Amino acid sequence: MQVDNTPHRRPELWFDDGSIVIQAENTQFRVHRSILAARSPVFKDMLSFPQPPDAGSESAEGCPLVRLHDSSAEVAVFLKAIFDSALTEFETVVGVLRLSHKYNVEYLRRRALIHLSSAFSTTLSRWDKILARAHSDEPLARALSMELNSWAMPRVGTLFAVLMPLVREVGAVWILPHLFYYLSSQFRNLSDEIFKIWTNIGIDGSPKECAQARLWAIDHTVEMTRTFPSVPLEVWREADWHLLEERVCWNCLIALREKHRAARQAFWDKLPGTYGLPPWEELEKMKVEAIGNIF
Repeated sequence: MQVDNTPHRRPELWFDDGSIVIQAENTQFRVHRSILAARSPVFKDMLSFPQPPDAGSESAEGCPLVRLHDSSAEVAVFLKAIFDSALTEFETVVGVLRLSHKYNVEYLRRRALIHLSSAFSTTLSRWDKILARAHSDEPLARALSMELNSWAMPRVGTLFAVLMPLVREVGAVWILPHLFYYLSSQFRNLSDEIFKIWTNIGIDGSPKECAQARLWAIDHTVEMTRTFPSVPLEVWREADWHLLEERVCWNCLIALREKHRAARQAFWDKLPGTYGLPPWEELEKMKVEAIGNIF
């Protein structure tokens, strides 16, 4: 009896725009080389190793072919864990967390808390990292963003009705400041404080053009606060700085950036106290005790 050794594809792991074909046993997978290299230092080294012109490198569908000496079943599971973009369902995280807490299944409770905590920051630097990847135009950055948020965010009403009481029930208080911030829409009164960043700043030798540019920045900020009234940490983004740097001198730009950085950090530092919660240092300690120093 003749054995058919023709390689077959795994449809769920065969991407038409993939840049490399992985073959294990008789199964082929077409995936994205850049993401594979970003996730695995072993693959990064393997794929960056230059091949001599006469090495007779294999290819498939116009892509480099890499053969792995592993079982096709294990490679399929491994690649799916890397490339399957489906996030954990919100209902799964909530259900497992509630019942594992109720029935004291500690390892499941910790796992669910890790999932839940992945979407909520306790530091401004991590908030900015989540924000940058969420708004990135780079496919790789968006693909890697799942490492920062491992579950699908539901509608705001569901977050309020389900997550608010659950977080208090299981004692995950470190989530609350970011959650309150996300849910809040009462930040319009912060406009005056935001404008002080641009107006209440004196710089020796600041030319007339810089003063005019700061007035332009105020107008731009007004428009941003009307568009995004509930997200003060996002009122002025990196793209806005690129617009401003063409209008002001270097000294003004440095001073304004520092003023903006300090104002955002001060706002973040005060966030827990705004809602009657302990300071970030205590909340971070609670988080580490519950899930370890993961995020």
